[in-house]
Amino acid sequence: MSKPFAPAAERNQLAILEQLRVELDPARAPLTVLEIGSGTGQHACFFAQALPHVLWQPSELGDNIAGIELWLDEAGLSNVLAPLVLDVNAQPWPVTRADACFTCNTLHIVSTDSVAAIFKGARAVLGDAGKLCVYGPFKIDGKHTSPSNHDFSQWLVDSDPRQGVRDLTDLDRLAQGCGFSPSRRIDMPANNLFVVWDVAGDSVPCGAT
Repeated sequence: MSKPFAPAAERNQLAILEQLRVELDPARAPLTVLEIGSGTGQHACFFAQALPHVLWQPSELGDNIAGIELWLDEAGLSNVLAPLVLDVNAQPWPVTRADACFTCNTLHIVSTDSVAAIFKGARAVLGDAGKLCVYGPFKIDGKHTSPSNHDFSQWLVDSDPRQGVRDLTDLDRLAQGCGFSPSRRIDMPANNLFVVWDVAGDSVPCGAT
């Protein structure tokens, strides 16, 4: 088996790293980051090597774990944990604690129920100062940020009506219901955004009493 490779992961990794450096303060080291949906494993290796103060926890559906392991074996990094099998809809997740959760290009390719599960699961593993960082395309106030994003979203919906580029207004409502503050967002290349939801100081995880 050869290592899987995603050209998009290589194209966007430097821009994402710039934002992760801002969000993952070395003064709070060591920090554990749960990557939700690690794909090929390229990002896990790249970000862990560039952020030595971070302990990176990859996760994916079971069929993709072997490919991630090939990347990790070759990289030989001491601050990357073995990839976990994670189905976001199967809760509780097999993670007890993380300082941050990160996911890239996932919210538009999973169902609406799975999007909700990502926010719920992330809040359950994050502490009082945790954050959820998301990279990808988004709509803002019901409008796409570019014609290409509109076309991409329509192609996704035509393929599977449960998919599609998400609106940040809807995501903020969902996030706040799970105990996050309203989002912060940074414009990124290729009409994408880097969006951060911080855990609200007085919040409790979804469903907690």
